[in-house]
Amino acid sequence: MTIDYDEVRRRSREGSPFSNGTEGYGWMAVWCEICLRDAPFRNGISATGCPIILVAQLGRTPAEFLDGPRDEHGRYSIAQRYTCIEYRAPGNGGGEPRPKPEPRGMDGLFDRPERSTRMFVPPTRIEVSA
Repeated sequence: MTIDYDEVRRRSREGSPFSNGTEGYGWMAVWCEICLRDAPFRNGISATGCPIILVAQLGRTPAEFLDGPRDEHGRYSIAQRYTCIEYRAPGNGGGEPRPKPEPRGMDGLFDRPERSTRMFVPPTRIEVSA
């Protein structure tokens, strides 16, 4: 299921989700930097990234951000500020394997070359008489 920017923006609420850049980038380092939804963009496969991140960076709080746990004084850690309900952890999924995305520039027009395993084998010394 793809997430549409216009839909995320429509459901978002006024106000920035983070009080400053340190808080925002600290939270994104824990959640977005490893989320599978943004992996094609991070790996240069897709030209567009996660629309939830974009909405958050443009100063609106996405509906996909649920408030995280707080202590008795209302404090929270940067990593737990929000829980993103669209987060997909690496290695999660199970079930049927998904096909690998097409490499940039191939556009699915040609057969994909099989990857071969390359191993480094150190050269062996051979005694040569001179």
